[in-house]
Amino acid sequence: MSADQLLGSLEADGIEHLWVVYHDYSGRSCAKTVPRERFEAVAERGVVFAHANLSMRMDDVQPADATFLADSGDFLAVPDPASYARVPHQPATARVHVFMRADDLSPWPGCPRTGLGRIVDAYAERGMSVRAGFEPEFFLFRRGDDGEYAPADTDGMYTVRGLDRHNALWRAVIDDLRAMDVTVEQLGKEYGHAQYEGTARYAQPLRAVDNHLLFKDTLHARARESGLVASFMPKPFEHLPGCSLHVHLSLWDAAGERELSCGTGDEALSEVGRQMAAGLLAHARGLSGVGSPIVNSYKRLQPGSWAPAHVGWGVGNRAALVRVPGTGPRGHLEYRSGDNASNPFVWLTALLAAGLDGIERGLALPPPIDFDIGHMSEAEVRSKGIDFLPRSLSEALDAFESDPVLTAALGPIVSTEHLKLKRSELSAYDLHVHPWERRMYLEHL
Repeated sequence: MSADQLLGSLEADGIEHLWVVYHDYSGRSCAKTVPRERFEAVAERGVVFAHANLSMRMDDVQPADATFLADSGDFLAVPDPASYARVPHQPATARVHVFMRADDLSPWPGCPRTGLGRIVDAYAERGMSVRAGFEPEFFLFRRGDDGEYAPADTDGMYTVRGLDRHNALWRAVIDDLRAMDVTVEQLGKEYGHAQYEGTARYAQPLRAVDNHLLFKDTLHARARESGLVASFMPKPFEHLPGCSLHVHLSLWDAAGERELSCGTGDEALSEVGRQMAAGLLAHARGLSGVGSPIVNSYKRLQPGSWAPAHVGWGVGNRAALVRVPGTGPRGHLEYRSGDNASNPFVWLTALLAAGLDGIERGLALPPPIDFDIGHMSEAEVRSKGIDFLPRSLSEALDAFESDPVLTAALGPIVSTEHLKLKRSELSAYDLHVHPWERRMYLEHL
């Protein structure tokens, strides 16, 4: 779709308000709305945002060493017409995701969407294309008068009761997404109280990220209307399961017609699929600093928790970091450690960079994990030569910073600012005195 086609769609759909949406380095949807009179100018040159917006933590506090301060100027948020979607729950409203551009409309190297496009182009130069799909888990909470959150139900895993109880919400979300040209493959009750999972159809990388972000924003909006809070937080309560963001990947030929990563016969993966998986494992520790980027992430990634804590792969094994669901048509790759605190443009860029490095270096895949590694002792794990993922955010950020393949793929702006933001959040957490500490120590010391 071109800028002219975007304007045609806005006119045909009777749109009066256009949300121009960018995603900051924490993955938050940030936007301005523009009225119909401004559509033509915005389609050509976008809207202005301050670079300093990108140096804000999740609590809108700037790190002391932030790159972008008040004097750092602006970027132009220029719509990608291909991302156009109506917003069904708002009257006469549509939204577009953007490329961050310089004043002369040239690509700005700090743009996560542009970065994902670069790695997709790198695959294309080698005669390959990629399809991706995101599988997010989330909770529904009710907020009490005391400000505390409680699960919105206690229904069991995959029970009909879990679907039936919130059926009006699921219908609204699925219908909205259908109107936005996003096909929900499935939506079901997950393991924890009021925990659910939804998936959108496999797509090319940019479209896959757009669909995932539309799913999240639509769910948040419709849950609010129902008096609920939808949360994708990795580990909101210690007694509840964590929420993952599994990413499904497969390789295809340049035309997107022939699948390349599946094996034949009893082989789950082809040679190039094995090399891609080996690349993901080789960079797994650094990838944690991108895909599990907050301190809360590491309260989820615990052995025996159905969330991977080790570096390994397996066929059909949900204890493995890289899982191949099955043989034949099911032989794609599923990366299981990431969560929804990541910016999905940045996260997918890092995953594809790791996989491409494995392909280019012809890395060999180690033997698969065909046992429940999560319930083995550390000594048993070590005896098999299997490494652990980072056990803390600090360790993960150090591993990311030390991985030249990942930092080069994200570029110096995104890599540097990501590290500054996440280390600043970690420092704030380390200085906070938690209620647990008072319960444990106050009257005993």
